[in-house]
Amino acid sequence: MTTKFCPVCDSENIEIKKDFRRLVVPFAEPVLQEISVCHCNDCLSDILLDSEPKKIVQNRILERAKESVPGLLKKVNESGYSDSRLERALNLAPHTINRWKQGSQVSAAAIALSRFMSILPELTLVAEAGFDEAFARTAILKKTIDKIKTVDSSVKSFYVNTGACVAAGVMALNNSADSEKSELTYHAQPVLMEV
Repeated sequence: MTTKFCPVCDSENIEIKKDFRRLVVPFAEPVLQEISVCHCNDCLSDILLDSEPKKIVQNRILERAKESVPGLLKKVNESGYSDSRLERALNLAPHTINRWKQGSQVSAAAIALSRFMSILPELTLVAEAGFDEAFARTAILKKTIDKIKTVDSSVKSFYVNTGACVAAGVMALNNSADSEKSELTYHAQPVLMEV
């Protein structure tokens, strides 16, 4: 689209600039979409005139997402979960994970699953337990607390199981810079779940 006047103030003192819009693709390199902008030197407006077709950009986003799958699955493997274990837990056909790593038959569902599994590889444990909701909450909470403890050694965790209720949480030992004595203080953050 070409224009000779500013769409805001009708000034002829304009410049048509080619630019790029950066579109984020989770766990992958961003995609750049070419755009045309009308910049008015009088009113200083920047008006989007034209951009690459949405379908072309969506195809590039999908390709970038597919390219991210091998790295995401490698991260899951590095967490201790083999391809065959994932396939059994998720009831996938044999060698499905390997095909995804090779870039073959990577669907939107495979991309989403790879993203979830790379963030929470312990979802494999949940799948192996038949997606039991109570087990899932406890397992994910315990794994999350263990991850926090590996980052911050001052964090202590607790688990309480009364049969009717499970509580889990962390207590952080904070060095208080505000106090003259720099006392250690406990901050308990329990999470209660019905069993």
